[in-house]
Amino acid sequence: MIFKGIEVLFFMLGILSTIGTFSVVYYYKKIHFSIPVLLTICLGVFLLVFSVAWSVSSMLEGEPRAASMGMVVFGIPSLILIVLGRRLALKPSKKSK
Repeated sequence: MIFKGIEVLFFMLGILSTIGTFSVVYYYKKIHFSIPVLLTICLGVFLLVFSVAWSVSSMLEGEPRAASMGMVVFGIPSLILIVLGRRLALKPSKKSK
């Protein structure tokens, strides 16, 4: 067998972080949102990648409870931060009115 569990994990993390980085840069160039919004979205993407890494590594070690708790503790706040950052980025500014 060429690939075991940890190699697939790092490959998946590389793909996920590349997609996250390119999508943040694309929307930053398209919408031009502020730095706090950018930091909120970047923190959400980082937490999403971290929650996937935590859960997959916990499952590889045979700890399904730690994997599910990692998704709850890190995954849900990451989704909240990404959605909050998106709402703040798409919110019309007071200067444009």
